[in-house]
Amino acid sequence: MFHRDIRHSTRLNPANRLCRHTRPRRVTVPRASHPRHVTAVGRVAVCATVFAVAALGGCSTDPEPAGGTTVAADGTMTVSVVMKDMRFEPSVIEVEPGTHVILETTNADSMPHDLVFENDLSTELLARDSSATLDLGVVDEDLDGWCSVSGHRAAGMTLTIEVTGA
Repeated sequence: MFHRDIRHSTRLNPANRLCRHTRPRRVTVPRASHPRHVTAVGRVAVCATVFAVAALGGCSTDPEPAGGTTVAADGTMTVSVVMKDMRFEPSVIEVEPGTHVILETTNADSMPHDLVFENDLSTELLARDSSATLDLGVVDEDLDGWCSVSGHRAAGMTLTIEVTGA
């Protein structure tokens, strides 16, 4: 008899049956909604809003270059490139074939960076808040660029110039 919990009723001790009915019962209040469900609904709403804004932004009638990009009357494209958080912003630049491209690079990161292209054109190593201008000349084919500081290219600090409409 000692191996059983005294709260259980048995044939030998029917009084425990009465105790079981007089104990206060636990009352559970149903929740309005599960917290994970609420955050999932919120995430879906945010994604839908971002998608709608992106879709409406893509319907613009006059295509303009991205912020920091200017095109001169002679067709020379000047692009501002910012080095920050182990990334180049923008990381992809699209140009028409035969476009003269000039990059104005600025290091906004706390560590030094540079920009090296596969055609041996490069900037010097730039300290924080330093700038350099890199004239790539006329671009007729895709170019890949990267930061030559050890480990930065592997960490994703790359820049691609894509020739479109070829």
